[in-house]
Parts: sequence; C-alpha cells; structure tokens
Amino acid sequence: MADETAEAVAAPPPDKRSLARTLYGRLSTVLFGLFLLLGLIHTAWVLRTSQLYLHEVNQKLNVNLAGHLAAERILFKDGRINKQAAAETFRTLMAINRNIEIYLLDRDGRILAYSAAPGVVKRTQVSIEPVRAFLNGQTLPIYGDDPRHQTGSTVFSVTALKRARGGQPVPPDAPLDGYLYVILVGEDYNSALRLVGQSRTLRASAWGVGALIAVGLAATLLIVHWVTRRVTRLAQEMETFRESGFSQAPAPARYDPPGDEIDELGLTFRAMSRRIVEQIDTLRDVDRMRRDLVANVSHDLRTPMASVHGYLETLLLKEPTLTPQDRTRYLEVALKHSKGLSTMVTELFELAKLDACEVELHAEPFSLCELGQDVLQRFELLAASRRVELKGVLSPTLPMVAADLRLIERVLVNLIENAVRHTPEGGIVSLLCHPDADGVLVQVSDTGPGIPAVELPHIFERFYRAGGGAGVAAADGAGLGLAIAKRILDLHDAPLSVRSEPDAGAAFSFTLRTA
Repeated sequence: MADETAEAVAAPPPDKRSLARTLYGRLSTVLFGLFLLLGLIHTAWVLRTSQLYLHEVNQKLNVNLAGHLAAERILFKDGRINKQAAAETFRTLMAINRNIEIYLLDRDGRILAYSAAPGVVKRTQVSIEPVRAFLNGQTLPIYGDDPRHQTGSTVFSVTALKRARGGQPVPPDAPLDGYLYVILVGEDYNSALRLVGQSRTLRASAWGVGALIAVGLAATLLIVHWVTRRVTRLAQEMETFRESGFSQAPAPARYDPPGDEIDELGLTFRAMSRRIVEQIDTLRDVDRMRRDLVANVSHDLRTPMASVHGYLETLLLKEPTLTPQDRTRYLEVALKHSKGLSTMVTELFELAKLDACEVELHAEPFSLCELGQDVLQRFELLAASRRVELKGVLSPTLPMVAADLRLIERVLVNLIENAVRHTPEGGIVSLLCHPDADGVLVQVSDTGPGIPAVELPHIFERFYRAGGGAGVAAADGAGLGLAIAKRILDLHDAPLSVRSEPDAGAAFSFTLRTA
C-alpha cells in the first residue's frame, strides 16, 4: 500500500529544461527587453527634445528677423506688392541662408508671394492666430502653419507691413497691408534634423547611453543570478527528492542568522520532505501490520471456528450413538472455543479503538490498593487451578492516583492474566505498588521462564506470543493483552516497561501520577 502510494505520487522526471525555460532565463529575457525598451524611449526622447530645443533657440535668436527684412525694403507700396523689392529680398536671403523661407501674406493670412521653389507650397493660406500671438509678445516658442505641408507646423518670425505712399516713411498709424512671414526651419533644415543621428555629439551620447544600459543590464543579471541560484539549488533538491521516490530527504541546512524568504522556503521544504519520508515509512509499517493482522486474525479465527464446527458436526452425525457424557464434553469444548472467539473479537475491537484514539480518558482519583486486591481476587481460581501463588504487596497508605479506573483495571487484568498463564506450577505472581518520585510505581512480576532477549522488542506487538519455557503450556490467548495494556498506558503518558532474565521470570512496570 505504501509502495503504491509512493509510486502514484512519483511522476516521471521532466526533460532537461533549456536556459530560456528556467527562471533565470526568463528574468534575463524580460530585463533585457525592458532595458532595450528604456534605451529606445530615452533615445527618442533625447532626439525629440533636442529638436524642440533647437526650434526654441532658433526662434528666440531670430525673433526680429522679419522686422529687419521689412525695414530694409518696402514690400508693399500703395497697397500693392512691390515685386522688385520682394524679389530682391527673396534672392538675397536665400543666398545667405537656404533654411529660411519668406512668405508675403495679406491681412487674412492668404499667401501672396513666397521664396520657395514652384510647386513646393501646399497651402494658399496660413492661420492668422499664431501670427497675432507672436506680434503680441506671447511666450516663445510659438508654432505657426508650415505652407509646405497641409498639416505641419514650425517656428517662424513675422512682422506687420504698413502701407507706404510714394516712397515716404511709413507712419505709425498707417493701415495694415499684410505680413512678412519668415519660416525659420525650412525643408532643408528639417531634412538635416532627420540626419541628426549622424552627429558626432549625438553618436557619442548614444554610445554613452548604450554603455550605461549595458553596464546596468550586466549588473542586474548578476544580481538575478545570485538570487535565482538558490532557487535553482532548491529546485535541484526537489528533483533529487522526487527521483529517490520520496524516500531520501535532503540534508537539513542551517541559516545563522536566519535568511530571507528563499531560505525560509528551503527550510520549509526540507522539513516537509522529512515529514513525507516519515509518513511513507509509517504507511509501510501500517501496511505490514495490516498484512500481519489479516494473517493472524485469519489463523486465530480459523482454528477455534474449525473446532466449534467439528464438534458440532460430530454431535449432529453421531448423536444417536453418543453417551450423555460425550455429548456434554463436546458441548463444553465447543463453548470454550466460542468464548475464545468472543474474547478475541472483543479485544480486536478494543485495540482498534485505542489505535484510532477513539477512547476518551475519564480520569478520577482512586486507590490502587483496593483496585489491586479486587483484580487479584478475580484470578484466585485460575491461579489455584494452575497451582500458582498470587501475592499482593499493597499498602493501605498508598496515595490516590489520577487515572481512568476502568482502563487501569483492564491493564492489571491483562498483565496478571498473562503472568499466571506463563508461570509454571509452584511459581509466584506478584503485584507490587509503592510510591516513588514520580507517583505510584505498579509492578507485576512472575517466576516463570522469562522472555528471551530476542523477543523483548516484539512482545507489545499485536498477536505476538512469546514461547513458553519448561513446565509452561503454550499460551492460549490471542496475543493482544500486552498490546492493549501498552496502548492504554500510552494514553496516560505512563510508559510500560519490561525487565526479564532467563529462568528468572519477567516484571512489567509503569508509574501513575498521584491525584
């Protein structure tokens, strides 16, 4: 039964796992992906913030560029575009800085002229709100519509163009003709920003970030390895324990001072494995005892049953020819065996209840002197029939003991009956009770042949019968008396001990606590 249980629990060993399937491999993969993601996010963030910073600096440095350009030439004259001045402005500025694009706007933002190449401009009008925000001096950077894109925006510089008449200076209260709208980051400049990754400075920064990520990842992997190696070692111990069929618990480990949760897990597993081994051993012992019990019960029940059956069958078949004396003798033998069967069944049930801890103790104070005398009187006839002397050394001044009266009486009955049956004619069976340091010592001794040393470890096992010596008939009990007595005394925390020497008898003793 225990072997079947262990085999059912033991599963076939798993295949050797690859590194990617181990805890260390999975943690390493997750951390590598996390560090890589953080590196990409950091790089994208640096590039984006660098671009925004360049836009802000560029707009702040060129905040008055449109005003300076408008002051050099009159781009609107008598309410109309001065095409010559505009062309010269476009040509001069594009020769100086190709990243700058110039647009002439009317009062509503419609594009009237521009310096960009034909076909490049995608808009016919830009939003006037950012232009007014710029002229009102709001905080930079301010992004306006990029005429080259339908939805794009960029930094700019702008100034209002007032109407001039006949080449005269523009008065402050002159009417508004339009705006000079200067895109500070042209298409070529944006293309250059897309190549910013080729910058030596940014490359050095990227290498630095990569090195930091690599160092951080390596340090993290070392820490993960240091943490998971104990988990790996614990997993190996578990695998070894399973491969042993749960029969060899790992050696206990000591942590001084106590470790972390992983150490606690290891201690718990080792304690649990030892418990499992103990339970499997117990199951094996129980299974062995079950087999022995079945075998012994079958044998011990079969013999008296066969005798009862045989005598009753004889009575039935030979009843006309039997004398009354033979008929009476057959019935007495059948009755004796039936009583033996009844006693055996009763003791089996009693022992089963004791083993299952279904017996409740009802401790009460009582006198061992009175109980001992009652039990001795019960065996006077049996002892006389076997010519055995019963002797009681019982002092009336013995202190009261606290125990279950009914169960202790059963212990004394079993011990004295066992002693009487194993004592030859002329022998003595003694019951001795006297105080000692722990309570009251009770001892039942006899002058029989004693118990061989090789049999002493087994005498408390159920159905075990020690061999009788010279002059002693084979014991006709079921071999359950001593087992029952020991179980009862175990319930009282009073160990039953035995001392025996060849041809010097045996002595069983135990101690009960005083009340």
